[in-house]
Amino acid sequence: MIVKRGFKFKLKPKAIHENLFLQFAGAVRWVFNRGLDQKKTSFEKTGKSPSYFEQNKELTLLKQQPETAWLKDIHSQVLQQGLKNLDRAFENFFRKSKKPSGFPNFKKKGIKESFRFPQGVTVEDKRVFLPKIGWVAFHKSREIPGVIKETTITQEGNDWFVSFSCEWEKKDPKLASVDENKAIGIDVGLTSFATTAATENNCREDIENPRFFTKALSHLRYLSKQLSKKVKKSKNSSKARLKLSKHHTRVKNLRKEFVQQLSSKMIKSHDIFCVESLDISHLLKISSKGMARAISDASWRSFLYCLKYKAEEQGKHFVEAGKYFPSSQICASCNHQQPMPLSVREYLCLSCGVKNDRDYNSSIVLKAVGMSVLKSLWSCPCLREL
Repeated sequence: MIVKRGFKFKLKPKAIHENLFLQFAGAVRWVFNRGLDQKKTSFEKTGKSPSYFEQNKELTLLKQQPETAWLKDIHSQVLQQGLKNLDRAFENFFRKSKKPSGFPNFKKKGIKESFRFPQGVTVEDKRVFLPKIGWVAFHKSREIPGVIKETTITQEGNDWFVSFSCEWEKKDPKLASVDENKAIGIDVGLTSFATTAATENNCREDIENPRFFTKALSHLRYLSKQLSKKVKKSKNSSKARLKLSKHHTRVKNLRKEFVQQLSSKMIKSHDIFCVESLDISHLLKISSKGMARAISDASWRSFLYCLKYKAEEQGKHFVEAGKYFPSSQICASCNHQQPMPLSVREYLCLSCGVKNDRDYNSSIVLKAVGMSVLKSLWSCPCLREL
């Protein structure tokens, strides 16, 4: 199997490197914005817009003009990546899907500064060589496997990071056996981050919701208020914006660490994961402001994504129930189905009289459904190899 994975490290750039990073990111932003303006203007006049290849050819001509000769100092493929980003943004906009992307917007200075090298990057010990920039030290916390396909430099707050997109070939892992003692049903929620039912005995565990953003909200509001009082584009405004950005980055990193550690812990102790497929975007649209904030803070999507790819890499089973599967309405004891408003936190079966916590009942149902699907597949040799 081909494994594709990204690895992110914090850079230790010198002042000259930081200046070059800003120049490269600014050039990519300029190329993107110029290309977007060109496409919009051309379409309004003629009904057609220039293609990526036409705009790419024009980059060579721009380097020969005195007013844009500074583009020669930027790696040519980095500039091309800016146009590729624009082309991909339009493809996403015109793509027919249930969740269409919005029309591309102009990029602003100081927001998500980044640039990308498609090739030419070399890693040696704790240094990385970036074409036209040179050797830059970075905090190498682990080895980088496989072949580096792309390298992206991004700015977060006042720090710079390097991300390597790697690819390597790995032997297909041996599939884990279908054993209910190694199975776990996971129902994500807000009161608890997740309620699980594991093994044949449906051993319950409630995983506490860390609520990183909610805990930091009062301080984030304070920092936002301080930023709003500053004169725009002043030095004090830049300092206040940096403080706010650092705090948001800290919250994001705490959430990411929690998700990674929890998914790794579950992968080590279980072989079968039965979860519910969630339409997070729809949930955010129909929820109130407070509920939507709590859902975003919980980071269910990141957790399930981590759990899925880690399970696949180790030959373990990851079973998702459908988006509209009524796991919270089905009795885990007798399979009776009844309406369950969100405000009702205990499941009292009207058929058999069994009383259970709503989330725990749902996790048992999810595990039972996942096991039934796996057992049906495992009983047929031709389906087992799919």
